[in-house]
Amino acid sequence: MKSEAMMDLRRVASHAVFVILIISGVRAHSSNNEFRSIYSWKALEFAFTTPQARETAIELGEFIPGKPLPIDVDTYRGSRTGSRIFVSIPRFQQGVPVTLGYVTNVVSSHDNPVIAPYPSWDWHRSGDCDGLTSVWRMQIDRCGRLWVMDTGKIVENQICSPQLLVFSLETNQLLSRYRFPKDHVKESSLFVSPVVDVRGQFCQNTFVYVADVTGFGLIVYDHQKTRSWRINNNLFYPYPNYGTFSIKGEVFDLMDGVLGMALSPLKPNEDRTLYFHSLASRVESYVATSVIRNYSLFHENPDGAARSFVSFKNERSTQSAAEAMDKNGVMYFGLLSELAIGCWNSRNYEYGDEFIERIAVNADTLQFPSGVKVITESDGHQQLWVITVSFQRVMVGTLTPNETNFRIQAADINELVRGTKCDVASLNINAIRESATSGGGTLTFPQ
Repeated sequence: MKSEAMMDLRRVASHAVFVILIISGVRAHSSNNEFRSIYSWKALEFAFTTPQARETAIELGEFIPGKPLPIDVDTYRGSRTGSRIFVSIPRFQQGVPVTLGYVTNVVSSHDNPVIAPYPSWDWHRSGDCDGLTSVWRMQIDRCGRLWVMDTGKIVENQICSPQLLVFSLETNQLLSRYRFPKDHVKESSLFVSPVVDVRGQFCQNTFVYVADVTGFGLIVYDHQKTRSWRINNNLFYPYPNYGTFSIKGEVFDLMDGVLGMALSPLKPNEDRTLYFHSLASRVESYVATSVIRNYSLFHENPDGAARSFVSFKNERSTQSAAEAMDKNGVMYFGLLSELAIGCWNSRNYEYGDEFIERIAVNADTLQFPSGVKVITESDGHQQLWVITVSFQRVMVGTLTPNETNFRIQAADINELVRGTKCDVASLNINAIRESATSGGGTLTFPQ
């Protein structure tokens, strides 16, 4: 479909060696309560084809240096294309030439890592509805597929229909494109956060749950049957008491609804739990995926099954943006006002601030964790990847290119949670020992 969709694999391969060294070093470097810095920027820079192309983009207003803001991160190590670290850069303001890219090993004259467009420059033409308009978030699944949620909006204008695109990271080819029906989209809608639910040996059974952050809804997409449905619920709305944010002395108001979502591991009954929360809230809620995957419940009634969506009675200490859950059922998320990364062990503890661990706190490097991903290596080992942005400075107009504003960081999960309530392995061993000593029965965990 796109003449340049197949990238130059020799160029990607040379970069892959560099990224493999970075990713492999996360486990060796990490120690408790410590993230390793992978990349950082004062301002984003892009891999224009020539210096003249960059100057032309600036003259036309297609690139306004200092304006582009990264929101999400994910990483993939492929057998053919090697390793790449992807970032999304939404066009919620003018001057963003690339809305989805990967970080190269080239550094600009201002020490900013250069971002190359994915899959090629052809896909990033503003107003081209067959390309990419504005990507807020994406997710890579275990099958080597990159799921991209394109809002279709530039600033406040709905230029194109929201669409969900799937790319093969081994061939860089577009596998599928799904444009959401008009009746799914409100005038205020912004489809931002896709959570991919893959089941089956060959990944044939795939659903995607998409948060409509300003339309206050959840969109469910059935990939196998190529259909979707909208779900409305009161728990998707912002909480007025929590619409004011205070981050490192900067205060702003933002009444955003459902944004952060995380998927539990598959349970013995072959179901999963979808956890979710609004950005303007301290409340975490949940619903069984067996409910929201039921097309007949919602295709004629988006407000159906209202009582199946439940909030935990206890709250966090502050608002949170992105979240992710590992294979042990431990959830990771930013604690915005605390400038921290928190975790909650869903297998052993009730939800609430009393049981949330602060596994990393840093007033400089953990300002607004916007993207949080659990990356599972081929040997089953897990890493926590976080992209932080000085979003509060954007909101109040104090962002400057004189200091580091954006960071990608990673840590070894085993080291990060060691000795905390989120250290599932140690908790299980201790529980088994206690049970054996006391002559107790079988060890069980809440589902």
